[in-house]
Amino acid sequence: MIVTTDIGNILYRDCKAFGIEVYQKGNIPDGEITTERVIIWTKEQSQETYWKKGFVEVNLCVPDIEPNIANLVRLAEFERQAMKILDDMVGSYDGTTYRYSIDSIGTEADIALKCHYVNVRVLFKVLNVN
Repeated sequence: MIVTTDIGNILYRDCKAFGIEVYQKGNIPDGEITTERVIIWTKEQSQETYWKKGFVEVNLCVPDIEPNIANLVRLAEFERQAMKILDDMVGSYDGTTYRYSIDSIGTEADIALKCHYVNVRVLFKVLNVN
């Protein structure tokens, strides 16, 4: 059985491929973004006949180069990388099969944190059969 904490750990491991710091829900530093980072925010799972499904927000944060000015080159690089690293992945964890893929992807701004980020909404499915 794969629970939401396991999902966070799986994506944490896979997001190391970005080559920057990775943080999960519950371990995210406070304050403005001063370095590039990945933030993984797992959400609840819903039960279906063959799969348990849940969404995970994976945010690739890039500090602004000036107040409210995004580093568009770096954001584009991360968006391309995300489409390779986080789309259409299949694996097994603790004897249970899972699959995840990108549901949506785009860039957003966070004025308070002084960054822009690539928001990747990942659909994570866990096989729900014995």
